[in-house]
Order: sequence, then structure tokens, then C-alpha cells
Amino acid sequence: MMRIDCISADIRAVKADMVVVNLFEGAKRPGGATAAVDAAIGNAIAAAVRDGDFAGKLGETLSLRPSRGLASPRVLVVGLGKKEKFTADHARQVVLPVLKEAKRFKLSTVASVVHGAGAGGVDPGTAARFCAIGAALSAFEFDRYKEEKAHRVARFLFVERDAKVFPSVRAGVSWGARVGEAINWGRSLVATPPAELRPDDLARAARGAGRGIGVSAARKVRVRVLGLADLSALKAGGILAVAKGSAAPPRLVIAEYRGGNPGSPWIALVGKGVTFDTGGISLKKWEGMEKMKYDMAGGAGMLATLRAAAALGIRRNIVAVVPCVENMLSGTAYRPGDVLRMMSGKTVEILSTDAEGRLILADAMTYAVRKYKPKEMVDAATLTGACVVALGSVNIGMMGNDEGMVSRMKAASAASGEKAWELPLHEEYFDQIKSDIGELKNIGGSEAGTITAGRFLQEFTGGTPWVHFDIAGTAWVEKEKRGYGPGPSGAPVRLLVEYLSSRDGL
Repeated sequence: MMRIDCISADIRAVKADMVVVNLFEGAKRPGGATAAVDAAIGNAIAAAVRDGDFAGKLGETLSLRPSRGLASPRVLVVGLGKKEKFTADHARQVVLPVLKEAKRFKLSTVASVVHGAGAGGVDPGTAARFCAIGAALSAFEFDRYKEEKAHRVARFLFVERDAKVFPSVRAGVSWGARVGEAINWGRSLVATPPAELRPDDLARAARGAGRGIGVSAARKVRVRVLGLADLSALKAGGILAVAKGSAAPPRLVIAEYRGGNPGSPWIALVGKGVTFDTGGISLKKWEGMEKMKYDMAGGAGMLATLRAAAALGIRRNIVAVVPCVENMLSGTAYRPGDVLRMMSGKTVEILSTDAEGRLILADAMTYAVRKYKPKEMVDAATLTGACVVALGSVNIGMMGNDEGMVSRMKAASAASGEKAWELPLHEEYFDQIKSDIGELKNIGGSEAGTITAGRFLQEFTGGTPWVHFDIAGTAWVEKEKRGYGPGPSGAPVRLLVEYLSSRDGL
């Protein structure tokens, strides 16, 4: 794992394999630390800008090998894009091309200025948070099954010369590194092949949610796992039905982080943990089915959020509840036309066995409400293809039953840079999921599929203030974009950590 640090120094004197500075698009000449580095190396950066070799577009890079002036042999200039459009999240995004260059040259140590602080107008501590998260996420490699391993940068240093702002920058780097590590822990779970991450394997991995984050933090994390007998006793009809088609029995993971005062209320995080989804009898098309290992990304994200909260010492009591199943096709699988009695006692008519996520989430939400009586509840799931149609891979679909909570989530989305867009939960949508034979149907037809799935889940909140995240379009990145390489993204951990920590006053 790459080590991410912060030091107080003049970047010109830092010994590393490469130093990194930046430039905004359209800048006529370098400023700040970039100007100091440029003067030391004979104005090579200014010459590249003047000659049109480097424009400063977002993520553009210019690699130089100066013969004098610096303690490091390489300089990389990264473009920050247009100054008027720059955001803190751009500071995260530009670290990916930096690390790509470092890996290309097989470098060991990189030293970088904090992008966005100063001329970028971003608070230095905030800019440091985003840069450090960017470094952690950009370093992620899942090469477990490759004989030739990818090159890994050993150390990434953020350098701040101003003694007045150094403490906030150092704190920001530490914060971002811890969050990034937790996200990568969850991303590794999502990337694991489904034969090696069945329900029991995911539950076993969840037991490690508190490992490696420090002794005092780990002591506040407790994980319990309920098995088939427990779920049968709880009459978890949704979880049990979906699991029937698989030889792998279901599990319900309950991970607690006791960061708040004893007796203070819980916040419940519920995440979908379908470790592989064939669609069951309502079989999916074969194209792309190999990606259905990512159908547990919501569960991994909630466990990673809890891990990050513990690592940061967020003063909240948080419980993550993750139902773990395989949705398989067999002679014992549940069928369209079946009527299930859920843990809550509600009955659900099954129209599609490929709408299984809402069934297991409904039971998990009921469990969280009954056992923890949370002040707030959030669920996350790769729930509907309709969300991909509606919002693509840019925005998380967001719905909720409490205006204040939804408003705070919107603020956390804006602050974290992880985009979420609210969809309505008007009462009229409930008509689509009414059943003639039971109380509910598990799908509401071809219209508003994302919303009707959310409206289904609302029936299991018990009146608890609640927000639902549909991450079907954002949990997996097909092509490199917005600071992520291809593969699992870790959604919606950045947003949720921002939400939890901002309410904590940190």
C-alpha cells in the first residue's frame, strides 16, 4: 500500500524521484511554487507554455528532466483546467494522471504541491483532503490474478512551505489518506471474483472492517453475523427467498461502530450484498453478466463507510447492516408468482426474480429499525438499470422521506464532489407497486423503475428518516474518467463520510 505523507519544506529542496507542480489553463506564466520551480530549472515551464507544448487543460501533463536547480531529477506539471471552473474535486481528479506518469517511469517517491490551495481559491485543508483521497484512489490496483504485478509507487509526499497553513494541510492529508484507504478496502471486495466472494466470504471479510485502522479505533468496531437458522427465526422472508436458489446459505452482517456517547442514537447504513446476480428464473442476458459480481457494491460501500468513520474517529454511533446472498437459478429458486411474507409481516407478490435487491434490503431495513431504532437510516444499492438510463454514470440516484435529511445529503454531495440527484417519491408512484394478491409487488412496471423501487423500500422504513441511494450507474467505472480508473469506484463512501463528519462538527 502506498504511504501518503505531508512535510513542511520548499519543494525545490525535496529529494524524490519526481516533484509535481501545476498550472491553470490559459495562464501566461507560472505562479507560486510552480514559478519558483520554473525559475530554478531555467524557465522551462514558461517556455513550454509559450511554445504551445503545454496548455494546462485539466489532467494534461508536461514531463521535464532538468539538469540543475532541484534536489529531484524529474518535474511533472499537471494542468488544473480553467481557473473559473476549478473545484476541490478537480484537485482529487488531477492526481490520477500524476500517478499514471509515476507508474509509467516506475518511480518510488513522488513529492507534490497541494493542488487548488492558493490561486485555486480552495481552503488549504480542504484541498489537502481531496488531493490525499485522489492519491489513495489513484494508487488502487487489483492485480491479484496477474503474474506480472503492476508497479506501485511506495510514497506520495504533499509539500507545504507556508508554516501558517501547514497544520491544516497536514490534518487534511491525514484525513484524506484514511478515507481513501477505507474506500480501497471496499473496492477490493467489489473487484473480487464471485466464486471467491460468496455470502459467507463477504461476511468473513466484513469481520475485518476494523482491522488495520489503529487499536483504539478498532476497539469501537464490533461485527456479528447471522446465519440461516437466525434468519429463519427472524422470518426474513425476502432474504431467505432470494437465497433459495443457491447452494451458498445467506448471511446478515451487522457491523457496529460505537463512536458516540453511550446511549446516543444510531445511524443505520444498509447495503445490498448480492455477491452474484444471475437474475434467477427471470434470467439476465449473458452480455455483461460477469460484472454482476459488483451487485454487492452497496454493502461494501456501507462497510467501507463505517471503516472510514472509525479511522477518523467520527463521534457517532453507526451500524452497517448488510444482507448477503447469491441470486441463482436452480430447482429450488423462488419463482415469479410467489408471495413472500417479509420480516416486517408485509406480503410481497413476486413478478420478477431479478428485482431481488429490494427484497433483501427490506428485511435488513426492518432489522435495523427494530433492533437499533435509528435516528436516521441510509441504504445504498446497485438497484435498477432504470437509474443508469435516467442518470447515466455521473449521478447517484437519491430519494428520501425527510426533506431535512435529503437537503443535508445534497450539501454533502456538493462538498464531497460525489454527485447525487434527487428523484421524487410522490404518493402516486405507490399505485404502481400495489398487488391484487398481496400488499406489494416487487416491480412497478416499465415506468419510473428507479422511483418505484425506492417507493417499495419506503414501506420498510417504519417512519425513520431515510435516504436511498441507487448506485447502479456509479459503482463501476467502465473507462477512466473523473479521477477513477476502470473498475469499482467506491460509491457512495465519499458522500457519506462527508455527511457523517460534517454533522459531527469535524
